[in-house]
Amino acid sequence: MLRLVGVTIPDDVDLFNGLRMIKGLDTKNSRAKIETVLTKAGLYNRQLQPNGKFEKVYPKVGELDWKEKSRLIDLLDMPRAVLRNIGSSPKKLRLIADVIRGKNVDEALATLQFMQKGGAPTLLKLLKSAIANAGSNHDLRADDLYVAKITIDGGATMKRFMARARGRANRIRKRTSHAVIVLREKFSMAKFAVSAQTSEAGAKKTVKKTAAKPSSSKPAAAAKPAAAKKTTAKKTTKPAGGNE
Repeated sequence: MLRLVGVTIPDDVDLFNGLRMIKGLDTKNSRAKIETVLTKAGLYNRQLQPNGKFEKVYPKVGELDWKEKSRLIDLLDMPRAVLRNIGSSPKKLRLIADVIRGKNVDEALATLQFMQKGGAPTLLKLLKSAIANAGSNHDLRADDLYVAKITIDGGATMKRFMARARGRANRIRKRTSHAVIVLREKFSMAKFAVSAQTSEAGAKKTVKKTAAKPSSSKPAAAAKPAAAKKTTAKKTTKPAGGNE
């Protein structure tokens, strides 16, 4: 079982058809995008067909281990919001991005709303756009989301100059940035697997206890007389005391 973008994919479905169950990837034009994601994750095999050509064959969800599932989750950047050519340098925006990375959506909104930095209002609008995309495109609730990724890349740099003494000029670089925010659900497949294993182990323990109760009662009853004999023997063989 695999949980992706609000969709639970069963174990008996292959990865390609499983990704097509996600809203936004269920169209014919998304075939190339799905193949690109699975190729980057390395989740495919090449098999020789009767016509002499090699074709990609994708494994089923039940055949994947947790590392392969987490690799696929990291590569699938949905839902997200992108903002390009922001009038601020990447160095300034990365200081803000490091604060909200990994936080819940409500906590990130409150942090950006009251942060006294110039780029905070811009990232606040971008985060609200990502929340709206998650609700309208993938039917996800804002209460179940957190900021999984936020990347700040450098954009185009406008070059200006400032006149200085003796006819010289100093170069001024007006830098721009590109920002991407990716949201994900607060759902852990590892915790789900552990809970299933613990429930199975608890059921086995109860079965073992019920089967062991009848056999354990007989040796206990037989052990009591033996203990009594030992105590009586010790009392009879105890030597007498000294002279009174």
